[in-house]
Amino acid sequence: MLAAALAGGCAAPHAIVDDPFEVAETSSVPDITAVTDVGGGDVPLHGELTMEESDGVAVIGETLWVRGRSFGRQPTVEVGGRPAAVLGRTHDGGLVVRVPPGTPAGTQAVAVSNEVGRGERPIAVRRYAAVLAPGADQIGWVDVGADGPISAGATDAPGARWLALSSDGRAAYVAGPDRPAVDVIDLPAPGTPKLVYRLELGRPGAPDSGGAIVGMAAAAAAPVLAVVRGADVMLVDTSSPLHPARSTPRPLPREVRDGRVVAVDLSPDGKRLAVATEAGNQVLLLDLGTPGRAPIAGALSVVPDVRESVLCDVAFSPGGDTLWVLSGDTPRSAIVGPQPTELRAIRIGADAQSLAHLSVGRTVTVPDAATPAGLGVGRALPLASGAAIRLPPERHAVYFAAGLRAGGGTSIFSVGSEDAAEVSLTAPDRFGRPDVTFDGRWLLAPAAVDDGSVRVLAAAAEGRPAPSGSARPVTAIPAGPAAEPASMRPIPELRIQP
Repeated sequence: MLAAALAGGCAAPHAIVDDPFEVAETSSVPDITAVTDVGGGDVPLHGELTMEESDGVAVIGETLWVRGRSFGRQPTVEVGGRPAAVLGRTHDGGLVVRVPPGTPAGTQAVAVSNEVGRGERPIAVRRYAAVLAPGADQIGWVDVGADGPISAGATDAPGARWLALSSDGRAAYVAGPDRPAVDVIDLPAPGTPKLVYRLELGRPGAPDSGGAIVGMAAAAAAPVLAVVRGADVMLVDTSSPLHPARSTPRPLPREVRDGRVVAVDLSPDGKRLAVATEAGNQVLLLDLGTPGRAPIAGALSVVPDVRESVLCDVAFSPGGDTLWVLSGDTPRSAIVGPQPTELRAIRIGADAQSLAHLSVGRTVTVPDAATPAGLGVGRALPLASGAAIRLPPERHAVYFAAGLRAGGGTSIFSVGSEDAAEVSLTAPDRFGRPDVTFDGRWLLAPAAVDDGSVRVLAAAAEGRPAPSGSARPVTAIPAGPAAEPASMRPIPELRIQP
């Protein structure tokens, strides 16, 4: 191991400094001699830094050991222009930081500044998109760079049905309905992401087992993962993403248990869980702020005039102030004939009074779309204060996969500030849940092919110019035998590191 090779003397050079006053002051400009990627493990407050073999590429969330001299006692660090907190100091005078979310992919500068000046050294940064195709028993990895996606290998994931990423991008979580566990995948692992841990949720068949998993979602801005089972919801603390900790299950309200869950999503702060149910075409917001409980904070029958279930998916906006709801043709609604494909924005207030009286702030009907599926939200680039007119939250971009009512094939539809949908991607294959890169430039969508493979297609998002136009489709999961044909499996999912 790299840690053993570098050890020596009274204190290993990569051991964490216990006493900050051991760090010398400086009157010189920082001089960076090396930047080493050492994996996705936690950084201890004392003791030795756990390090994996370096592969020369830093992944979002990966730990970096910045070596050199003259850093001083209070340096500031940036990776790719993004501020990176100093997590520890080492006995050789080095710094320990992590590649922060929002760091651009490609060759980026690691910069250390003190009161005297600034030093830099380049490092290669990689951002992954994870592609899960239920029934294929694999997660495909795609390297998302400035010029679009590139295939980057696959990891076995038998029986996986749901996929989520930790808020810092270090871990992927997968689960399926046939086992009471969540598998943890280390994204910064050398080479290709690897399965490193299995979090057991309880003994199957036990009185407190909660039943089979029916949904899973992670908070975008908090270390929280919600695992929804037939009778309860379990919140998982992902502060240590590669070794998350389960909590005591919280019983679900009767309306959720009896309503048959269609889809779930977790608010960015991890404090509210949105659940769409078959019964009554309802969307319920559960309050997760009270320990041990998950009471209903708000509920709305989205399509009250239709008796059969037409809800397809739900997704919070990046700010958490809007909940998008997708409805239309479903296997359950076939008995009553074709249903319109509609996208609704529900305003989410901060106080109990507004939550108790949920309302639809916007409805967009998409006549060309049929059998809608996965829903993805857009990411707006930060705007300087006063630099531009800001749109209401329900006017930001949102994307969904659906079939075409005429001509066959499927498309990814985008809905922006106008009350109309545009086609962003079209393919003869079956699209699944799309996602957008952190900078709002690339829209990626997984497409299931009849031979069992899954391709990833890319387009410029929100009308933003892409460096090289439309990228070529890449194969994320190769073709292989499966128990069910692609058309019978649940739709594939795609999640991009922050």
